[in-house]
Order: sequence, then C-alpha cells, then structure tokens
Amino acid sequence: MFKHLFAPAIGRISWYTLVILLIGVYRIHAQEWTFQAGTNVTTFSFQTSNGVPLSGIKPGSGQSVGFQYHRKWVDTSALLLKSSPTAIYMNQHPSLAKLLSRFQWGLGIQMNQFNAVGDAVNTVYSYQTNYVGITPSLQLTQVLYKGLSFQASGEIQINRMLQGNQLVNNRFVDLMQEEQFNGIQTMLGYRAGIRQKITENIQISLSLGKLASTGPSRSQGTSLHMQPTSILFGIILTSTSK
Repeated sequence: MFKHLFAPAIGRISWYTLVILLIGVYRIHAQEWTFQAGTNVTTFSFQTSNGVPLSGIKPGSGQSVGFQYHRKWVDTSALLLKSSPTAIYMNQHPSLAKLLSRFQWGLGIQMNQFNAVGDAVNTVYSYQTNYVGITPSLQLTQVLYKGLSFQASGEIQINRMLQGNQLVNNRFVDLMQEEQFNGIQTMLGYRAGIRQKITENIQISLSLGKLASTGPSRSQGTSLHMQPTSILFGIILTSTSK
C-alpha cells in the first residue's frame, strides 16, 4: 500500500532527475539531445495456457518521460574537413552521402508507466507500474518546408520495473513479486511525427509511437503481452560544437 501511495512522488522525482541530467549532459559535444514527455495508453493482453484471451481488461493511461542522444549517420559538413578513406569516398558520392545524412542513430533513457484497468465477476482491479529502460533507435528525418521536418524511427525498448501494484477490490498486490512483471520487458516498435525549428539550436517535436512486447511473459499458466501507444512532446537541443 505504501508503495502505491508514494507512486506519484516517484513520478515527480523522475521528472526532476531527467531534467537535471538533460541540462548536464548537454555540455558534452553531442549532436542532438531530445527531452520528451507525454502519455502512454497501454493494452495488457493476458492469455491462458490454451491461448484463450482473458476478457475484462481495458487500456490504462500513464506518464512517459525520457531523453535521447541522436547523431547523424553521415555528417556531410564534417566530411569536408576530413581526409580519411571514408570521407574521400563520401565526398566522391554526394548523393549517397546526402541520403545517409538523413538517418540518425540514437540511444535514450526512458521512464514509463504501463497501466491497465478491468473487472470480472464483481471484481474490480487495476495495474499501476513504473519502468525504466534504454531505447536504441534508428531515425529518418526529411525536411518538408523550411524549418518543418518529418521524422520516423524504429525503436527497441529494454525495460525493468522500478515499482508496481495491482489493486484488487480493496487489496494491493506487489507486482515486484510477480514474474510476469518484474523481469526484463523487451519491446519493438516505431515512432513518427513532426519537428519544427525555433532557433538555430532549438526545435520542438510531436510524435506518436507504438510498441509491443517481443515475447510473452509467462507465469502460472498465463502469458502477458504489453502494447503501449504513446504521444510525446519533445524539445530538441542541437550542439554546434565540432
């Protein structure tokens, strides 16, 4: 019960911690740092050992917050200052260099709440969880008009639970003791959205993402898949350091 009562405070601390980290790491010579915050709407798909879906579970909403580092696959501006074999090859093939410069690889830290609610045979229950994870990604950016760009990415999320409760009528169950929730949760999916340049070093973004568990979490004859859909607002800081 006490973990449940402290869950909102944990969420606030996570927000503050990530903001402080974002300000600190921006001093590193990074190409782009993105701070994102928004909402997850998560579907829990439970199945019996016979593959029969358990009915009564409905999507729940929760917070999502994190930051990512992105770097261009090929930086055409930096190539002009180098004389390595790779730089010479790319300078001799400008079309290929321009295409690859639209792609960015990234690595981020994400904190997510994956929640759900439900009812069955006069029993009301809910799931409230907090996860932390890392997110490798590959992103494509395409300029649409002046400072407006379209971006799409493929993502992998590797999550581990920090805290979680299941409320069953008036009783709380600690999900840290449940095998289906406290193990490593790996998800695969995509994200798409738009970004708008505000200044030379600042952009804002809005994106929609969908993820799904790569495999079921099994316990006591049942299996669980999580399928979160997220809407995130982002602030992108671009470093001009070489």
